[in-house]
Amino acid sequence: MCQARLKPKALTSSSGLATFLLILMLWWRCVVSDNELADYEAAYLKKLRKAISPVPSNWLTTTNMCDWSHVICTDGVVGRTVESINLMSQSLNGELPPGLNNSLRNLKTLDLTNNFLTGPLPSFAGLSNLQELKLGFNKFTSVPDGCFQGLTSLQQFHFHNNTNLSPWTFPATLSASSKLNILDLDSSNLMGFLPDIFDSLSDLEILDLSSNNLTGILPNSFSKLLNLKWLYLSSNQLRFSGKIGFLPSMIHLEYLWLQGNSFQGPIPDLSNCTKLKELYLDNNQFTGVVPHALVNLPLLEEVSLDKNWLQGPMPAFNKNVKASLEGNGFCLNHPGPCDNTVTTLLQVADAFRYPLLLARTWRGNNPCKSWSFITCDIQGKIRTLNLTNRNLNGTISPAFANLTDLRELYLGGSNLTDSIPESLTTLSQLKILDVSNNNLSGSVPRFSPNTIVNTANNSFLLWSSPSPKASPPPPSTNKASPTASNTTRHLWIKLGAGAAGSVVGIIVIFGVIVFNNKRRFSLAQKIISRRKRKQVDHYVEDLIKSYSSLSLKRYTYKEVKKMTKSFSEKLGEGGYGIVYKASLADGQLVAVKILKESKGTVEEFIDEVFIISRTSHVNIVSLLGFCYEKNKRALIYEFMHNDSLHKFSYRKESANNLCNLEWSTLYQISIGIARGLEYLHRGCNTRILHLDIKPQNILLDEYFRPKIADFGLAKICKKDQSIVSILGTRGTPGYIAPEVFSRTYGGVSQKSDVYSYGMLILEIIGGRENYRENEGSHTSEIFPDWIYKDLEQGNVPTRCLPIREEENDMVMKMTLVSLWCIQPNPLDRPSISKIIDMLEGPLESIPYPPKPVLFSPERLISQYSDISYGMEHETSSTTVEDLEKG
Repeated sequence: MCQARLKPKALTSSSGLATFLLILMLWWRCVVSDNELADYEAAYLKKLRKAISPVPSNWLTTTNMCDWSHVICTDGVVGRTVESINLMSQSLNGELPPGLNNSLRNLKTLDLTNNFLTGPLPSFAGLSNLQELKLGFNKFTSVPDGCFQGLTSLQQFHFHNNTNLSPWTFPATLSASSKLNILDLDSSNLMGFLPDIFDSLSDLEILDLSSNNLTGILPNSFSKLLNLKWLYLSSNQLRFSGKIGFLPSMIHLEYLWLQGNSFQGPIPDLSNCTKLKELYLDNNQFTGVVPHALVNLPLLEEVSLDKNWLQGPMPAFNKNVKASLEGNGFCLNHPGPCDNTVTTLLQVADAFRYPLLLARTWRGNNPCKSWSFITCDIQGKIRTLNLTNRNLNGTISPAFANLTDLRELYLGGSNLTDSIPESLTTLSQLKILDVSNNNLSGSVPRFSPNTIVNTANNSFLLWSSPSPKASPPPPSTNKASPTASNTTRHLWIKLGAGAAGSVVGIIVIFGVIVFNNKRRFSLAQKIISRRKRKQVDHYVEDLIKSYSSLSLKRYTYKEVKKMTKSFSEKLGEGGYGIVYKASLADGQLVAVKILKESKGTVEEFIDEVFIISRTSHVNIVSLLGFCYEKNKRALIYEFMHNDSLHKFSYRKESANNLCNLEWSTLYQISIGIARGLEYLHRGCNTRILHLDIKPQNILLDEYFRPKIADFGLAKICKKDQSIVSILGTRGTPGYIAPEVFSRTYGGVSQKSDVYSYGMLILEIIGGRENYRENEGSHTSEIFPDWIYKDLEQGNVPTRCLPIREEENDMVMKMTLVSLWCIQPNPLDRPSISKIIDMLEGPLESIPYPPKPVLFSPERLISQYSDISYGMEHETSSTTVEDLEKG
């Protein structure tokens, strides 16, 4: 209470008036202070208290709202006002009431991170004092128009991991937030194009727009983001414009994540980005040679260039740099110079700006082996290069002069500019040069009289001497003369008549055979069947050839038999085939899966093999090759020296069980599995649902790093799909999410893998199986109960491995996370990305999970008689299953 009682006197001077106003303001401050907050602020806090649950305890018992926990007030000129509300990680449910921006007008900080708040966002428009707005890891459903307008003091805006949001577009009204330093909209369901407003956000140091559905070209105003340190744009569908001129100017960049987009062209010049520590460009369509400047960046720690179309020599990064380079087209599989002819052709491609058209097949170290548009003679000399009508850009490279055996060069029908290099005149064997229908300029060099040059339709080309005869069009565009055309027509008429007569004759002959001898008819059927089979084989070979640019080796069945020593060492047998230990010619150990007859078509098998071959992650088992030979199919995987997680589990008679592994190892295994799932769910060009996560499918390398295997039940879906459709119920008892059994629980999605992951981690904690095949019992109904009971009693769940005090937090995090994962409602389960954040973050940031109400597999199994569990009879830890499309 204010004790002063002020009685104003009559004032006749200006100084007296000022004194009177000051006294009046002090009196008003006392009045408002006595009544705590202004009515509109107090009213909103009351509405907020009513809208959320659980309510912080002293919000119900304390009358002075400025004394509420998580609320900070400050003294203003005319009384107290709410400055900050911090309700981070309070497990809050409910919706934020509207009217926030009209009530908490002096708010500077609002932190609601890591809760379960839902519904539409209230408007924050006009909160000119707001500096920090943190709304990440919630379940908000929509963003009203103009929600972020007029936030002129905003410095940090976190809205990441709000995956329940209806699709919305990047808020262009943030252009008024010129002081913005951090903008994090990762996994918030953004869609569409980015507006060209980033010149207004030049103070940005961290920009994260990853894992959304953004499309189109990055706006030109990105070039104004000169203070950026962290730029995360991964897992969108973004493209660069031109030569990506803005990246070299970002000299403060430390972290650059562009993986999983549609970026094309050569890797940009990053020589000025000397502070760069992490660079992720994988799963794009980058082409060309890796720049030397990138290899020599002084602070670089991690670089991933996987799954692009990079060419030339494999870069030799410093041994301290963690580099991932798989799935490209380097000339050699180790650092070293390329063949001279390959180097020349890459210089040619460089002048064309390394088009994807060429990068898809100009791979490896032999241009005469499957390189498109190139014809060689039997001696391996390049004779013809035909790039007619390929819509090329750029210029004609002087390096063509190094192809000294070249006879025909066709470059017509593109958008080539600049001049014809003088060096081409040195090609002594050149007979035809076609550069017609381009945009070339300058003077045409003086070629040998033996060279036919076609320069038609190049408006700015000048001849310094009378032009020679125009060259004939390339072989693919030859047109027959009228006489030839008539002759050809007559020829086809004769051939058609002859063919028709032959067909009639064949029909008559077959009719006689059928009429006289059924056995002969059976023989004819076999002949026809054999021809059809040959047609199918030719089709499959063409299909495989269309994928020949991918770095996946095909083996013959004879080679498979040899590497397995005639299938002498069996590792295991599953529902889809048998796994054998094998070794390649260089001595590398591999696991070979011989597939049984598949319900899938040949096309599905080939497509699936090559889709999975494009996956590359340290926690995903690598597919090294395959075999398709008539009815024989095999998959060749990397070999795992420590078998599977299952082999280290639940077998007391085994010396190598989980009880002999440290908790730190088990903790890292848990994180590694989550990272592998995150890659499948978000990091690939396509989203992959595994649908059969269990200990048998988690393989361990020599360092006990986990690798997810067995995509036998995997479902490949588009990146914009959140719910998928599957036929039947698939997976293994004890690990199957409720929605896979019954759609009344929701649709099958990434959260179905999250459920299986949770059950698997609970097994690691509890040291027992969810499903005991030998007893035919499903224990998942009761298994988590005793873990939850221990948790309620304040105990850390234990099993045979004792827990040291410093390991308590580690085990508690694994327990809390796994209990969140097995919630029956998929919407209540965290995303796999949030799981990683919770495991790697502080224990205090993980909300306490509700007790899972587990469903009954036995009852549901009895309702579905056609359930197929796929690999439930797996016996081998090293089994790596087929990639049959789900």
